[in-house]
Amino acid sequence: MTQSTGLRARLREAVEAIAIIDTHEHIPPESTICGRESSFFDFFEHYVSSDLVSAGMSRQALEEMRSPNSGKTLAQRWALMAPYWPYVRTTGYGCAMLDYMADLFDIDDINVHTYAELSKRIDEAHRPGWYRTVLKDKANIDLALVITWPGQSVAVDQEFFRAVPILDHYATSATRADLDTLEAESGCAIQTLDQLMDAQEQRLDRFIEHGIAAVKIFLAYQRTLQFDRVPKADAARVFDRLWLSQKLDLTFADLKPLQDFMTRRLIGLAGERGLPIQVHTGLQEGNGNVIENARPTHLTNLFMEFPDVQFDVFHAGYPYTSETAVLAKNFPNVYPDLSWVHAISPTVAAHTLHEWIETVPANKILGFGGDSNYVEGAFGHARVARRVTTQVLADKVEQHYLSEEEAHWLAARLLRENAAQLFQLSASSGGEST
Repeated sequence: MTQSTGLRARLREAVEAIAIIDTHEHIPPESTICGRESSFFDFFEHYVSSDLVSAGMSRQALEEMRSPNSGKTLAQRWALMAPYWPYVRTTGYGCAMLDYMADLFDIDDINVHTYAELSKRIDEAHRPGWYRTVLKDKANIDLALVITWPGQSVAVDQEFFRAVPILDHYATSATRADLDTLEAESGCAIQTLDQLMDAQEQRLDRFIEHGIAAVKIFLAYQRTLQFDRVPKADAARVFDRLWLSQKLDLTFADLKPLQDFMTRRLIGLAGERGLPIQVHTGLQEGNGNVIENARPTHLTNLFMEFPDVQFDVFHAGYPYTSETAVLAKNFPNVYPDLSWVHAISPTVAAHTLHEWIETVPANKILGFGGDSNYVEGAFGHARVARRVTTQVLADKVEQHYLSEEEAHWLAARLLRENAAQLFQLSASSGGEST
């Protein structure tokens, strides 16, 4: 065994032993997948589906392929996807899928000869206990922070998860009907801006009672991340127009002052309660969005004006990964997060991690978030993250940038300790945080 081979083997073993704190997932409760028929096509809710559309598959064909209620047989659903599968199996998304399907279901390839058997094995696996098998036994993920959407419960299974609710909808109402929906959800009358503010605050405090770990801002899918300082009186005038609006007749320019005011208020409320803010930046999942909206530098004024709020900047801001590094280097309250990037491109993840190790203090880099809609994806993306982390740290040792002792220490910071400290998580199975 050469010196390099021995180093990489030791680092690989150490990285595999780390019980990961996963900063970002969209995994539903286990009960939602048990007792229903499952198939391979259930895994096209996101990611590979976007690459299929990018490769030329029509949205109608995609919906017919991935919907269990389309009335089509497995063979017909495969026929819809088959012309495009060769083009997406080589992307980061496709390669990760091939890898975790092989490991979890013992199917070495996905093709016309295997999709039916793969679907059968997936269906047979989706029984109570599957989450423990995949997340704990296979992936060695101690805890995962899971996003909850408006209207969803934050009372998640704390053996596996901590909830991170999205509360953007208190900022983005566009009609009186939207306000009526917020009234029904919150149980509060909402006829004035003050009442909207109270409803948002009460909702947040009820979530805190259930042990949420952070709050998520998702608005880069809808608008720019530039949130300007707005006087309350200006926001109130927008609210009054909104409350009188019975149809979608207000433009984004009309609504932006209220959105900015309510988003900044949410950040302030979370900060007062010691909750970090997770922010989507960079690439938006799906097809046909405006990447400039999600540029992380749009958040600079928030970093300056809320110095006591800790911001978890998602997805490395990809493709603005160096800008994210500069922000994290400049601001003590900015934590750069590699969530999702390992699935997008292992090469980008490795290059970014190399750069961040050299530019960002080691206690701030968040090294993994699977960002998947299902446990199988979390497992698969964690496998990629462990490989990339091992590779980068071994490279750094061989380049004499780090000692081997420092590399072992840094691996634990990247994959566990930084997230455990930022989100104030106690260990569930992986030992005490340091």
